[in-house]
Amino acid sequence: MKKVSLILFILCFILQVNAQDLYEDALTAASYAYSHSKKAHGANNVYHTQEYADKAIEAFLKVETLAEKCNCTKANETAYQARVDMESSLNQDTYERSRFFAKRAKELGSQILKELTSCRANNGSLGNTKTASIAQNNDLAEATAEVANKQKELEEKRLQLEIEQQKLEQQIAEQNRQKAEFEARRAAEFKEQSLIKSKAENALRNLEKALQELSMVLNEESKFESQADYYVRSENDLKNESLNDTKTFYANRAKELTQTAIQQFNNYNIIEN
Repeated sequence: MKKVSLILFILCFILQVNAQDLYEDALTAASYAYSHSKKAHGANNVYHTQEYADKAIEAFLKVETLAEKCNCTKANETAYQARVDMESSLNQDTYERSRFFAKRAKELGSQILKELTSCRANNGSLGNTKTASIAQNNDLAEATAEVANKQKELEEKRLQLEIEQQKLEQQIAEQNRQKAEFEARRAAEFKEQSLIKSKAENALRNLEKALQELSMVLNEESKFESQADYYVRSENDLKNESLNDTKTFYANRAKELTQTAIQQFNNYNIIEN
């Protein structure tokens, strides 16, 4: 009986050690994958990007296998997606697009480290293990810091966008206020222009009528030519001019009318008795 118990204990110990080795191997492979992905993304030319991408693909493939053996489903799926992205990086024809997929794989690489660590911690018999290597802990800490920095960067961008949005809204509000003020001033000015038009045209008609009557008094055979076509307008004509333009128009028509009258009166032959 004691021999059976000893054998069972040894078997359990061996299984535990083997499982622990799988986690260690998976984390080591994930560390390599993350490191190579980061180098691929940070490379300054296509050659180096693809060189590190090849190494990262090999490491991600190993993580897939080990994660499956550890029953870490999330890590297995994430490693698969990271490998697909890194393979896509190799198939791009431009440096920018190659780095784009390398960046995605790098971000998934940091996620794999967290998922493997969480998976190992949640395994009952291995929950209290503390044998993770210093390199793995450093990579995990670096990945965590990178995620935190990314979140901070996104938050700063969000705040900046809010500030810019507020400025834009203030500019739009100011433009609307100025537009409303302009439209109010223009409406008041147009109203005054219409009033001046009505009074000026009426006054010019009266002036023209008086000049016609005076012309008949001085010379019955004379006929004063009407100038109404030159000063009678529609209100649409006022829309494209200012108040001063309207006043100037009718002032000029009055001058022309009186000048025409003077020329006509100069041509009269007055016979002395």
